Amino acid sequence: MKSLSLWFNAVGLAVVLSAPSRAAEPAPASAASSRVGVYDSRAVAYAHFWSADEQRSRNAVIAEGRAAKAAGQTAVFEEKSRLMTDYQKRMHEEVFSDAPAVEAMAALAGRMPALLGALGVDRLVSKWDEKALQSVPEKSRVDVTEKLVREFITPDEKQRKVLDAMKTTKPVPRGKLNHANLHSAPVA
Repeated sequence: MKSLSLWFNAVGLAVVLSAPSRAAEPAPASAASSRVGVYDSRAVAYAHFWSADEQRSRNAVIAEGRAAKAAGQTAVFEEKSRLMTDYQKRMHEEVFSDAPAVEAMAALAGRMPALLGALGVDRLVSKWDEKALQSVPEKSRVDVTEKLVREFITPDEKQRKVLDAMKTTKPVPRGKLNHANLHSAPVA
């Protein structure tokens, strides 16, 4: 019965985390002793982007697009190209701006109850979500960025440099991010 209850909680959390309109809403304030895991959503999105699962998924779409192009399936090729362009835009928003790390958090949703327990926190909030953080006293905040990054990757030297640079730079406001120079992963 307990495992069934945990399963329903995990499914419910996955639904909540994947719903864009609810992602930015703060969770209700809880007891004063609650601990809140605060993380840099840019770093978590970056780590998710480089995770093995995400690379496999991305490479599959690229391969499907290339195969469609080779087979003369223009509509399929164009759809895969559009998917990659949209994906690239979302990833740039999540990695370089203050956009929530939606895909990364959705990937963690299935193991969120155990993860929260391991982190010793009641919930997670992006450090860029000022509205949600208003109700969280400084003493209740725990930086869990590095632990969330490691849920996806063990950073190599190049990735570590990028992650370290994020610590000293502010995100580009979403409305100021220049998507004109973005290039999606090559499908052709």
